[in-house]
Amino acid sequence: MARIKNVPIIIVGLVVIGFVVGIVWAPLMTDWLKYDNYEKNDFIDSDAYQAVFLTNDQIYFGRLKSISSGYLILSDVYYVKIDQSGAGQLVKLGVGEPHGPKDEMIINQDQILFWENLRFDSQVVKTIQNMKSK
Repeated sequence: MARIKNVPIIIVGLVVIGFVVGIVWAPLMTDWLKYDNYEKNDFIDSDAYQAVFLTNDQIYFGRLKSISSGYLILSDVYYVKIDQSGAGQLVKLGVGEPHGPKDEMIINQDQILFWENLRFDSQVVKTIQNMKSK
């Protein structure tokens, strides 16, 4: 009879222990098991330029790096300026703007539609290299 009295206590003890272990280990296991457990830096090619497409239809080109889950830094920044005839020209950030920005942008990730690594032989990269060599 004494053994039957202890069974409910043992069951309650095991449930409590299971609950505590579940609270501690479940978040660790779900992070480990996630199939999409990647960081932006896993995809940013630091040797390449990136094109950053924003929600305001502006496209910026430069070197991208992640600083937090909410913000990215784009340095060595260029963008396309459309003239009156409709022709586009690549412009270095900070060269023609009256407010004189530094050659760096901190972009809220909510404003980014997507970004891409650019190939070394892309026309944009070739134009940037030609501008730098002058």
